[in-house]
Amino acid sequence: MILPDCVAQLVRFLSKTPGVSERTAVRAILKVLQLREEEKEELLKAFAGLKRLGRCVECGLPAEGRLCKVCADTERDRETVCVVEQVEDALSVEKLGHYNGLYHILGGVISPLEGVGPEDLAIDSLLRRLKEHRIKKVILALNPTVEGEATAKFLADRLKGTGVKVYRIRHGIPFGGTIDMADELTLKRAFEDLKLIAGG
Repeated sequence: MILPDCVAQLVRFLSKTPGVSERTAVRAILKVLQLREEEKEELLKAFAGLKRLGRCVECGLPAEGRLCKVCADTERDRETVCVVEQVEDALSVEKLGHYNGLYHILGGVISPLEGVGPEDLAIDSLLRRLKEHRIKKVILALNPTVEGEATAKFLADRLKGTGVKVYRIRHGIPFGGTIDMADELTLKRAFEDLKLIAGG
């Protein structure tokens, strides 16, 4: 690469992101190089702030302290938890502006072929939260894949008899699709058409 080593290193890091090609990474970095000096300073400060980031002790979203912005927000519906596979799924749901409850990041789905079992996911912490915080409603917003469906069924079975109502998002997202790639209208319709699958 004819660009400086620091640029090449950034390109290598960025191109590891799903959906970001080496070409896209180069374009993004070249665009950053065109920023005004004060904008570059702001960007550097933002990157330095990543050192302070960790995971929310409750839901698993990125947080600067113990709790993320969602869990610390007293205006949120604290009796409802939306369970998603990854952080980007929660970001997609939040972008709708339709959901006002809490989140729980599983960190993936049950996938025996890839050696991922229930013990590898944040399921125990979800069950603890439901018990300690008297959660009444759980929305399973897992991707409509074989693994997502299997994980949703596993969770619904674990929550039977707890008194918690368990819903699954339904129409709009095609089987095999992913939540973070769905357009806003499709995702909005899926949340408006919840299916009660346990606790009713």
